[in-house]
Amino acid sequence: MQYALITDLHSSLPDTRAVLTAIQQTAPQAIVFSLGDVHECHIGKKRAKRYTFEETEQIVTLDPDFLKLLFFETLLGNQEERLLSLIPVGASSTLDQLRSSDRLKQTESALFLHGDQLKWSYDLTPDTSPYKERLLFFGHSHVRGLFKDGKRLKIQLGVPISTKRGYYAINVGPVLVEREWLLYDTTAETITFHQTR
Repeated sequence: MQYALITDLHSSLPDTRAVLTAIQQTAPQAIVFSLGDVHECHIGKKRAKRYTFEETEQIVTLDPDFLKLLFFETLLGNQEERLLSLIPVGASSTLDQLRSSDRLKQTESALFLHGDQLKWSYDLTPDTSPYKERLLFFGHSHVRGLFKDGKRLKIQLGVPISTKRGYYAINVGPVLVEREWLLYDTTAETITFHQTR
């Protein structure tokens, strides 16, 4: 099985369209799966604490053309968490559908999460020690990264990397601006980082 993993779309129509087109051309059989932050919340964390709901449009832009692209399953990221805390049930059917989404997804071989649940160092190295899964996939930092047994590895785009031995923490990289995505092949036990221009 193949997964095309994406994260950190932040409501970007051109970046999302470009990445989904590249996935279709490169790995048409892959299941597209999002690690969260599909939408961009216009209300920051500090302001959210004192925000009173008036209308959905003040909080998020739900562009119909962007929404047409969202055919895939997604985890909740910190942007969705904030959106759903600010927008009451019933105010947006699109957002109401997200309320049943999970924060984590577990398979036999991997754990998927957004990445805001991790602690990050100044150089954007994540502390993955609370998680014991051999493969941990995440986003959030907007910087792709690969760590094997706690050590950062160099990444060559488009080249499959074997994950048969060791423990891997895999930061997929953002769709927003960078147009990055990752192909995870569970049969071959490989990951391949991609960037679309």
